[in-house]
Amino acid sequence: MMTTDAWTAYLDQATDLHRHLEAFLGYVDYDDEVLAPDSGTYIDLAKLRAAGVHTLVASVGFGCYFQTGPRAYHLAGPDTWVLEHQTRRLEHVVNAVRRCPAARLVERRGDLDAPPTDDRVGVIVHLTGNAHTVDLDTVDRWFGHGVRATHPAMQYHNRWCTGMEGLPGPAMTDFGRDVVARLNTLGVVLDTAHASEASAHAMIETSSKPLIDSHTTTRDLVPPSRGLRDTTLQLIAERGGVIGVHFADHMLTSDVWSQKYAPAAGYGRPLRRWRYNQHLLDTYQEPDERMRWRPGPPPPWDRKVVLTGNSAWEMDPEERWEAEQAFYRAHDLPPDPDPPHGRIATIAHVADLVDYLVNLVGQEHVGLGGDIGGISADQWPVGMDHAGHLPHLTAELLSRGYSEDSLRRILSDNWRRVYWECLPAQ
Repeated sequence: MMTTDAWTAYLDQATDLHRHLEAFLGYVDYDDEVLAPDSGTYIDLAKLRAAGVHTLVASVGFGCYFQTGPRAYHLAGPDTWVLEHQTRRLEHVVNAVRRCPAARLVERRGDLDAPPTDDRVGVIVHLTGNAHTVDLDTVDRWFGHGVRATHPAMQYHNRWCTGMEGLPGPAMTDFGRDVVARLNTLGVVLDTAHASEASAHAMIETSSKPLIDSHTTTRDLVPPSRGLRDTTLQLIAERGGVIGVHFADHMLTSDVWSQKYAPAAGYGRPLRRWRYNQHLLDTYQEPDERMRWRPGPPPPWDRKVVLTGNSAWEMDPEERWEAEQAFYRAHDLPPDPDPPHGRIATIAHVADLVDYLVNLVGQEHVGLGGDIGGISADQWPVGMDHAGHLPHLTAELLSRGYSEDSLRRILSDNWRRVYWECLPAQ
């Protein structure tokens, strides 16, 4: 790994390259900041323009779950309820893209090729999870709403495939195979992100089209991560797919796990909040009421991060917070260990992951995933603070000897190739 800031000497060249290459971001965790003119923390239209981003994949998730243990997840309501509310969320995102004068919805191959005079950002809508896919008609509905990519595996969804380190479940049910076939027929890109090793293999074996792993690492490089094994990533590449590089620290180096998360009893283990979540599930039977009291972020509160999307869930964040704290006091539950905060990974670690994957599967099968919007401030690598800093990573790669042709593949062409092959022609 390069430990110097040699990339700064290549920043002008990288910035110029981003003016012309039409960068493609393989995975953005959507919120309304994505289409904000310039007020986003990690992403907005100004930052996307600064990075020369021409197309992005906007993931539409619906985290309506309650975790009560290491592999214990409970959706707020039945799958039909999840379907209803995921549909509302999806409609909100698609309508936001259609209304935004600086964005355009990508639904078919030809939409990937906007004329040079069209500087709008192309948005490919991506759906997460599988519990809400209750029948094949649902798949058709998603497609009709504009969905053109999906990663069905999530740790709290296990209707027909299973997430890494999540609820136990099937690698792939017969219904799941029917879903994959329908996705292939319609023109929806299948994404193995978050999948268990067995589910990823089942997707690869079942799909007749190239697949992607949109935002990931490899467990052979970062063993504590949720990344797939090298051999599985190679299978995706052999089918013509693309592996998307994650930007978060815990997907880049094992040092983060030993230095940041091990002192706090592991990443993502809020033990007393698990107790509180179980209390909410036991106390409230109506899904909307459970969501209304679902634990929110700590103070200070910013309205844009308070759970929205359904007015029935909205309440004063201070009231929600105080109810949670009162439960802890009543049950004499001390605070959970807090992970040390601070940025450990650097832009060089991101480039190391690019190097590793290029050596593993070839430069024709590597792209930038990112997971922008799903990364907290102290998880960003030093040298990259937001989407507008993508040229910094390009500069680091230039400093390592990557040619501009190679960078065009990694930053744009590889993603475009897979989507061109999979999206419907009309």
